[in-house]
Amino acid sequence: MASVYELARELGKELMNTPEVEQLLQAKKVYEADTEIVRLVKEYGEMQQDFEIRFAAGKTTEEEQKSFSEEMQKRGEVIKANEAAANLFAAESKFNQFISSVFSIVTATLAGDDPSQTGGCSPDCCASCGGGCHS
Repeated sequence: MASVYELARELGKELMNTPEVEQLLQAKKVYEADTEIVRLVKEYGEMQQDFEIRFAAGKTTEEEQKSFSEEMQKRGEVIKANEAAANLFAAESKFNQFISSVFSIVTATLAGDDPSQTGGCSPDCCASCGGGCHS
């Protein structure tokens, strides 16, 4: 019998062949080739982190908070409008839903449930995740 770690490696190899992983890797490749959007997203994250540190330390005024919120909204709209970024975020979301459904099947099995009967996702089965995850 294969060890749990061997099975995990096999699962990882199988996951690499799924459409969700293929789409994620392709979207990431396109995104990373767009150096401008990579820079904008990095700046966005750095600005967010810097502001959170200042805010937590009580070093921001209401006016600074309002100005920061408006600036971040503008920057967020620019990022969302970028096709490479939008495709990456969508692929990441789809991948996360997929991995969550796989984990739900493992969890259901550990709980003694029959994932083929419970759907592995939720009491509503595939209605909660878009379906297609247990084929």
